[in-house]
Amino acid sequence: MAVLKIYNDIQTENEKKACSFWGEAEGVCFKDVDEFCKSIPANDNEIEVRLHCDGGSCIEGWAIYDRLRATGKEITCIVEGNAASMATVILMAAPNERRKAYQSAQICVHNPWVSVWSLDYTMTADDLEKAANDLREQQEKILNLYVERCECNREEMQALMDENKYIGTDRALELGLIGEIIAPASAKKQGAQFNNQKQKEMTKVKKEEVKVKASLLDRALAKLGIKTIEELAQGMDLSTSDGQTLTVEREEGEPQIGDKASPDGEFLMPDGKTIIVVDGVITEIKTDGNGSSTEQNEDETRIEELEKEVEELKKKIEELEDANAKALANAKTTEDLRILNAVKIAGGEKALAKISSSYKPEGRVQDGKNASLKAEAQEVSPMRQEIEARKNGTFKNK
Repeated sequence: MAVLKIYNDIQTENEKKACSFWGEAEGVCFKDVDEFCKSIPANDNEIEVRLHCDGGSCIEGWAIYDRLRATGKEITCIVEGNAASMATVILMAAPNERRKAYQSAQICVHNPWVSVWSLDYTMTADDLEKAANDLREQQEKILNLYVERCECNREEMQALMDENKYIGTDRALELGLIGEIIAPASAKKQGAQFNNQKQKEMTKVKKEEVKVKASLLDRALAKLGIKTIEELAQGMDLSTSDGQTLTVEREEGEPQIGDKASPDGEFLMPDGKTIIVVDGVITEIKTDGNGSSTEQNEDETRIEELEKEVEELKKKIEELEDANAKALANAKTTEDLRILNAVKIAGGEKALAKISSSYKPEGRVQDGKNASLKAEAQEVSPMRQEIEARKNGTFKNK
């Protein structure tokens, strides 16, 4: 078994070099873990990761998590003192049953953050907004990992991340962050008993929950006259005309030829059809004695109803067309309506009478030499005299 100890902060390689230059404690970077994985013999299929770490770089933490899982080896993670921040992400590299913690260990999950000193001295609103969006993306990514690997409640885990506090192993066990609590070696027997008791209690709770759910399901099935859920999954139970039960393996819809059914036999159904089952399969569906199935009769009835509706609609269309033709014949043009409205606004017929003109133009005056001669000729013309007399009403028959 290869043992990887992560007892310092998770740092980038450059941060490690800076710590070395200033004489400070160096952390663990992705390059360290990568070299460790490469050094493991091919026939060694187990890795034990021991954590006592406050976390550190998100980028390095994710890289270490991926590198460990990429080995394909059986990974066990043990929290020996504390695991916080990105150290909890590395903890998730092991499956739940191989995530362990000593009884006095502490675990802290929280939303990612950046320190003020790591930001530039001058930042615009856009810079700050970009940094905030990056943090939110990391937060969502970490939360998704916890929900997937711990099978915990999303809202409950997010609430814990918002609190940003350490929790004990009991709480971590409930949330699924770890799957086992390890007792100290000096109290191995007592610790084992405590651990076994704790796990028994949790198993008991889960069994009770399952039992309650099963009890509720049994009651629901009993109301349907079904003993087990398997019977419910078999299909539809149809009642025949003589009170028998025909089970058809179909979730919904009418039974069809080829559907699996039981028992074998010939069954007359309430709708008039006869269903024949041979070797557990519907081989034939006969219609009623009139030569047409009930479904067919219903279709024909519906067709007749639709035809009547169509005829009624045709009559209504004809009536509307006649009414429309009459309306068009009596309709006035837009100009007519405009003039009528103007007359009404002006006062109607009385107003028109007032503004109507009584002027009559004078008769045409003829002048010039020819006109005078013509006039004289007309004066002596008997015909002309008679015409004038008739106009004036003074004409007398001789």
